[in-house]
Amino acid sequence: MNLLQKLAVALGLQEAPRREKVSASNDTGNRMLTRKRQRLQDGFVVSAGMLVPRACTLKDMTPLGGQVEIWDHTVKADLLRGRVTLYIPGDRQEVDCAVMWRRDNALGLKFVSQFRPPTRNYS
Repeated sequence: MNLLQKLAVALGLQEAPRREKVSASNDTGNRMLTRKRQRLQDGFVVSAGMLVPRACTLKDMTPLGGQVEIWDHTVKADLLRGRVTLYIPGDRQEVDCAVMWRRDNALGLKFVSQFRPPTRNYS
């Protein structure tokens, strides 16, 4: 828009041209569901071989699964394979999950059960 057009818009003689909305990122790629921006939540992950639940941060969630980051870097990789249980203290709910991928301390989880009240003590 040139200076004369801006002046005409400012004086009310002309309407401002409409701009098309452009998304900030187009990383939807092959995803079936879109992600929602959300605040990070703390939680716990436990598997059959773990003696104590491990603290984690929920970073990315959809209705079908999510990504968590385990705080403890010393957890053995074998303990984070197959099935785990994710507990979300803020909601006081837990859910069974299948581990879909792992990178360092980040896990991609797929929910395989309904959310339910906790079946163990996580404190």
